[in-house]
Amino acid sequence: MTQEEQAVLDRFNADNWAMLYRCRWSPEDADEVVPQLMRLLESSDPEIQQATLRALFRIGTPAAAAADQVAGLTRSSVPMTKRLAVLALGQIAHQLPEVCVDPVAETLSDPECCRDALRILSYLGQAAAGALEAVKPLLTNPDAKVRRDAVKALAKMKPADPQVIELIRAATNDRSKIVREAASKCLKSLLE
Repeated sequence: MTQEEQAVLDRFNADNWAMLYRCRWSPEDADEVVPQLMRLLESSDPEIQQATLRALFRIGTPAAAAADQVAGLTRSSVPMTKRLAVLALGQIAHQLPEVCVDPVAETLSDPECCRDALRILSYLGQAAAGALEAVKPLLTNPDAKVRRDAVKALAKMKPADPQVIELIRAATNDRSKIVREAASKCLKSLLE
């Protein structure tokens, strides 16, 4: 970590991230801050990348200009960087599904990122329908929370699809109560 990188991060993190939060409603501040953060994402230091991803997450959608760079970091070999990239991408690019969906869906096979990725895809709803085939196998995941989140994501991604309805109906017989309950709620809302 260079002194210059640290100085930039220290300035952005001062006063409980006031400058970062100000970017949410001040386009002028975002136009100043986001390009500096985008330069920090190019650092080879995982700590700098992680601190920068946290900063972008705090800014939210006004940091969408960094979405392509953040999407690239969802393939990081550093687990924490990868997870923070998934979270930041969902926060800054949820209005850009063409940038967000595929990189997030690619992380579904990573146990550290899977549930966060499912929540993002669920939030994106029908805009994330392209990730449907990546979500379906998670209905048999050993982790009941992953299965539950997969049910919820499928119900949001393609609510009118007969195959999705059948998958959710099958999940009402899951061995886990939390999956059965989630599937029942989703099925009820889909059939109303």
